[in-house]
Amino acid sequence: MDTATRHRAVSMAACAALVSPLAWGQAAVSPRLSATAETHATGVFLNPQGDVLTARHAVEHCRDILAVKDGRVVQARVRAISNERDLAVLGTDLVPYLSATFPERARAAEGSAGVFTEAYSVLQRMPQRGSVLSNALTVPGGEDLNLISGVKPGTSGSAVLRGDGLVAGVVVERVARWPGAATGMLSRASGGAVLQGPSQVRAISAEQVKAFLRDNGIAFTQSDVPQLAPNQSPAARAATLAVGILCG
Repeated sequence: MDTATRHRAVSMAACAALVSPLAWGQAAVSPRLSATAETHATGVFLNPQGDVLTARHAVEHCRDILAVKDGRVVQARVRAISNERDLAVLGTDLVPYLSATFPERARAAEGSAGVFTEAYSVLQRMPQRGSVLSNALTVPGGEDLNLISGVKPGTSGSAVLRGDGLVAGVVVERVARWPGAATGMLSRASGGAVLQGPSQVRAISAEQVKAFLRDNGIAFTQSDVPQLAPNQSPAARAATLAVGILCG
């Protein structure tokens, strides 16, 4: 059995184990996911229609894609995909309480700034997330958004939130800090290499995300109005915006 086939078998077995079999057989009842379960990747609600932005590599080899929110599991379908930017949009039947707001105008980098990003599964179990203001630092320079962050696999597709609650980018991979070294995807379903030594997290910037969404006719919101008051928690907002992704 080759690596891809073995990985798909493990993923499908994990999905079957995590989701209640009885629930799948009841048309009137949505399947539920255990609060202790680990999702393969993360997404962020884009609009009231339930479209979810995530990383392309997290879903491109999935036979079935499932979206998870507050324990509810629904089938997802690919609406748009970008090989160049490693982004994908999934259509779902989930109804978001809140959806992402991107900055309307790009802001010039003026040194490092505190931001927040985390995997869906970690967010669900994070104690006192209402008091967490940041868990990563931006690294100035380049078209992409680079971060110093300790996030683990499962974070691919996570929104990077500024202190004002606006979405600055979407996480895709961990990148070694020396030339020519391998990269490591931050999806549990990607089978990417595990990096050793110093590394940074790479996110697709909000400007690139918006260009992708416009090109594909996907509705989204942009504004320069702060979505959070000073000292309100981006972590709490991230938990509301985040969607778990399972790959079958």
